[in-house]
Amino acid sequence: MVLHGKDKALEHISKSSIAFISKITSVQRGISSATMPPRDHYSIQFDHNDMRTLRGRVYDTMIDFDYSQIGEGILPATNDIYRGIRRAQIQIPTTGHLYVACLNENTKEINHLIVINRFEADDIIQRLNTQLLAIPRNKKMYLVCIFLLISIYS
Repeated sequence: MVLHGKDKALEHISKSSIAFISKITSVQRGISSATMPPRDHYSIQFDHNDMRTLRGRVYDTMIDFDYSQIGEGILPATNDIYRGIRRAQIQIPTTGHLYVACLNENTKEINHLIVINRFEADDIIQRLNTQLLAIPRNKKMYLVCIFLLISIYS
């Protein structure tokens, strides 16, 4: 399910091997699985010109990403097991919105998609850069960190 906000983004970025911020340029809905609850599958493309890599490395050849989430407006009830399944409106990936995408070993499959606004994106980048600069213990490590910051902003 599409998550919201910088707190969720920061939580999942630290657990991911690849993470980036970008606007979605194309969303194509695929088939829904025949499981219960059903899962909707999407093929998503991001704007590489506006992309900010937060963790790992995103190559220009990484164009199409797969994403799946619980579908058809069904969410499992977490409060009360006797309620069973409750209906809810689930946000789907939307073209033109800004997202943090978190991936693990499979560089084609998005594990977590978090919608954010431009202010939250700036805050996330600033927090990650502050954490990166707090790590260096010697000059050599400091130079590596500076090189990484330059490559992120270029």
